[in-house]
Amino acid sequence: MKILPIFLPQRGCKNRCIFCSQWAVTGFERPSSFDELDKLVHSYSKTTHSFEIAFYGGTFTSIDESEQLSYLRWASRYVQTGVCSGIRLSTRPDEIDEARVRLLKEHGVRFIELGVQSFDDEVLRLNGRGYTQSDVLKACEILKEFEIDFGVHLMVGLLGDEAMKDILSAWQTTKIGAKTCRIHPTLVLKGSMLETIYQRGEYVPLDLDTAIEICSDMTAILESHGVRVIRLGLYVPTELLRNVVAGPHHPRFGELVRINLVEKLYIFLNASSIVHTDRESSWVSRLNVPKSRGKSLGFLVQGGFVPWQDALERYAEKILKEVVLCSKR
Repeated sequence: MKILPIFLPQRGCKNRCIFCSQWAVTGFERPSSFDELDKLVHSYSKTTHSFEIAFYGGTFTSIDESEQLSYLRWASRYVQTGVCSGIRLSTRPDEIDEARVRLLKEHGVRFIELGVQSFDDEVLRLNGRGYTQSDVLKACEILKEFEIDFGVHLMVGLLGDEAMKDILSAWQTTKIGAKTCRIHPTLVLKGSMLETIYQRGEYVPLDLDTAIEICSDMTAILESHGVRVIRLGLYVPTELLRNVVAGPHHPRFGELVRINLVEKLYIFLNASSIVHTDRESSWVSRLNVPKSRGKSLGFLVQGGFVPWQDALERYAEKILKEVVLCSKR
């Protein structure tokens, strides 16, 4: 499903997380007017026949209710006239309750993205998130009760974070009923509190290779359990790259993660060849291993074919066993 993002920078945000500096990566310092949004919808509708309007960039359910209703009624007009197919939005887990979810459901919201970032309470505290894992679990139960699908946004390399915690966050995401997940490594952005911490030498961002390694393992766990990873890496427009002070940014981060995961599975299975379709050929071609075209993605192992999903499940099981063993030490 294609998405038309409507950015509401910092709207409804009651506190500022240490890594946040939205103007630095979006260029938006104020919400667009409804006239500007109408023009945006009309322009976007000429490029696709099916899309959803998404309110991103703030804590939607924490905005004053009258303002929420203004945005929801504006978007609902386009749903009712068939211009777009639905509404989605992003918010914080601790700004979800039955009354707010009921309001969203009544006005056609079909999907909610929860900015979880981590399921580790200490990481959440150090990064100024202001909620705990129990708040996340409660929010998910409410959304399931109202039959609203939801996705989770995770970050790796946060202050106080480590690879094992990231893997466990991915595992927890599979258990709460999330349909999708976005993952991106922490970047030090100009104007953020993290920039000050970084300049004091109290925070070391992940290097690119480490970020790729962690994200590929998380992707294996998520997608082996039916959670679709819809984005890897943070998109930063070229003209705003100057605002990335440090951290593992790469314009093709998602592609690098996918390549890394294929290579990991190839080695893990001791495969003799990768079988791929035209859809994967652009990035599989970057691997210096035997490969061939086929009807579906997978691996040749001892003369037999191992489908991609089976390979993911085997590899994910191995990762989780290792993490459980480490957590018990």
